Amino acid sequence: MTRRKRENRQARVVSMSIPAGMDEAISAATADMGYRSRSAFVRDAVRALLREKAGLDGRRGTVEGVITLLYEHDAAAQVSTIRHRHMDIFRSFMHSDFEAAACSCCEVLMFSGDVEDVSAAYFRLRAINGVDEAHLYVASR
Repeated sequence: MTRRKRENRQARVVSMSIPAGMDEAISAATADMGYRSRSAFVRDAVRALLREKAGLDGRRGTVEGVITLLYEHDAAAQVSTIRHRHMDIFRSFMHSDFEAAACSCCEVLMFSGDVEDVSAAYFRLRAINGVDEAHLYVASR
């Protein structure tokens, strides 16, 4: 029996709230990417996020890399607060306003620090209400 068939036999129904319009985007992406259902699409998206977390969990010591954020302007103060709380790992950052009318911001943060500190900062940034996207790139050593 394949992994997916095992997962489907042991599946649990989970209900969640999503922003208006996201359901249409999920349906469109599901069809465009060849998934047989929205559930399969969402499962793969969740797996990708869990793999990202596991990638940090398996490391020790100092890591270096980049965090990119796309967020609504209203979240800027919270992003700045977390960046300042973790000044010991963030070496540099760049901020750009992508769409002034839509108040869409992009921030690139370069880091070097203990993996636990980097992980804590990244997941705090990612959890801010108004952060639309967060990506972590850890440089290979």
